[in-house]
Amino acid sequence: MPLRRWARSSAAALALPVLLAYLFFVMSRSVDALEDNWLSATVLVSSAAVLAAGPVCAAAGAWEGARLARGGVDDAAAVRSRAAILAWSLLPVLGAALVALLGGLALAGVAMAGVAGLPDPLVLAVALLVITAWTLAGFAAGRHLHPLVGVPLLLVGTWLWLACPAALETFWVRHLTGNNLGFCCETHTVYDRRALYAQAVVAVSLAGAAYLAWSRRRGARPAWAGIAGLPLVAVAVAFPLVRDMGPEAQVPRTSGLACGRSDGVEVCVWREREKRLGTAALIAVPAARRLAAGTGLPAPRRVTEGPATGGASWRFAMPPGAKPDDVLFGLATGLLPAEPPVCGPGWSGADAHGPLSAWLALKAGAGQDAVERRTGPRSTGAARRALGLPAAEQVRWFRHNLDALRRCDVSPSEVTLP
Repeated sequence: MPLRRWARSSAAALALPVLLAYLFFVMSRSVDALEDNWLSATVLVSSAAVLAAGPVCAAAGAWEGARLARGGVDDAAAVRSRAAILAWSLLPVLGAALVALLGGLALAGVAMAGVAGLPDPLVLAVALLVITAWTLAGFAAGRHLHPLVGVPLLLVGTWLWLACPAALETFWVRHLTGNNLGFCCETHTVYDRRALYAQAVVAVSLAGAAYLAWSRRRGARPAWAGIAGLPLVAVAVAFPLVRDMGPEAQVPRTSGLACGRSDGVEVCVWREREKRLGTAALIAVPAARRLAAGTGLPAPRRVTEGPATGGASWRFAMPPGAKPDDVLFGLATGLLPAEPPVCGPGWSGADAHGPLSAWLALKAGAGQDAVERRTGPRSTGAARRALGLPAAEQVRWFRHNLDALRRCDVSPSEVTLP
């Protein structure tokens, strides 16, 4: 059969416009909210491609499988291997999915113009693997189901599996589907590869079971062991990888910094933000010195967007569009514990967080209006009252309330207005 006729006769000819339209619809709602890193763009593109192409390709696969079944392939003399028959039937469908994925990357590339980096190949590869698995599942179902049943069943069923787990409070389920839209990745985080491995395991098992279901000869029973066993193996392998994950498949980033020195202090930003390194230094270094003087803490030798100890290195953030007050507030509150201690129901240490945040931000040089918007008038009022104390008393107040945020046996002091 001529290649042109072969491509035009495939269900891909109808599937491509549908999945392109749906992919760009999904991306158009999220592309403006991309972080300034290529990983977030890759996750958006791959998720949109899986959500758009997964159901459409599964339905197209069901149509192709039913068409071969109606053509009597099972009963005809074998001229090609069953794997070759499957490949020639599904290549146009998978080609349409690849075209859609590349179109999504092109759209993301426009939005990410000027951002350093490249798409993550592993994320894209897993997305293609998930799409391939669902295409094979549809093809296998088409062997046994009439197109009027198989096509809508695979279209709707696949979409429900890909879309609905995102609304479940059972978080680990969403990390198995391949649709990661909205759950990764801020510039200070990276994708948790355990989720990708789990998705790959599920996809490979689905593809294997689907191939066995399609290729087995009528009446052959041994293939049923693989068809039933592969999903069980997938669950046994994938579930431990994701069972402890929260709603987002991301973990803190530890590398990829661009650094320079300013007034004896090392300043580091994520490499995607290297152009703002000088501006970050002008804001963060003087603020760190003011905070050190006001709190009695040793001045840091490093201020960074990356991992920081809180001793010799302090952390800040300078995302796109951040104003100086935003940077100062982040630097100041980075001196407070990230997580409160696990105490009894009567613990009141959390009452110190707002006033301490406001006091530190004001010490760093942030404007009062900006601080009040973030912490509220009561916290800002308590902080201003503390600022009226002598310098030594302010340090005592700060250290006591910092202990209240770290320990269960210390109560906050003078954090409410009289």
